Amino acid sequence: MSAKVLTVASTKGGAGKTTIVMALAGTLAAEGLRVAVVDADPNRAYASWAEAAYEGAPVAVRAEADEARLAEAIDELAPAADLVLVDTAGFGNRAALLAVAAADAVLIPCTPSRADVEQAAKTLQLVEGTARAARRAIPARVVPSRLKHATAVSRHAVGELDAAALPRTDAGIGDRVAFAEMTFSGRVPAAGDAGQEIAALVAELRGLGWLPAAARAKATIARG
Repeated sequence: MSAKVLTVASTKGGAGKTTIVMALAGTLAAEGLRVAVVDADPNRAYASWAEAAYEGAPVAVRAEADEARLAEAIDELAPAADLVLVDTAGFGNRAALLAVAAADAVLIPCTPSRADVEQAAKTLQLVEGTARAARRAIPARVVPSRLKHATAVSRHAVGELDAAALPRTDAGIGDRVAFAEMTFSGRVPAAGDAGQEIAALVAELRGLGWLPAAARAKATIARG
């Protein structure tokens, strides 16, 4: 398997998993990376969006919620991809656990609510348990999601993540009109506040080694 595999998971629905997958897939494909997405959610939110709305650089997509075929789907896409993103269901089903087990790293979206902070902690425990069973490290980070910037609620939620010592990204995804528009227009924000947030998340994940280098950077290295 040549590609990096990044799973986006949460035991709670509505945390913003698919929004993050849309944003990362579209942004990284626009850089020239070969991106594939496995939609493991029975609701097929990403796959439906990709089929009906997405406007951007090509992304290979496979909808596969069947736990028996999920690992096979990842393995089949990986040889021709630089990155495989896996979008999971909003509950702790077996397919989601298998997606975590197949991952090089896991992102856990968390909206500013007590329930989401509690579920983020639960999802981290599931990742840690899966890593122990697999006898290898599976790093994970909570991604603050749907933040209303400069509000006390969002600051409090981020403070709760830190107080609970839950590993999180510094970059987060805001509750912005551009992300809602993306689901209808199919265009991933590349400018404005939303574009800056995606760019910051991409840069941070690259710094962690969870994403491949940009295609342009690869070309420069190869020529050097």
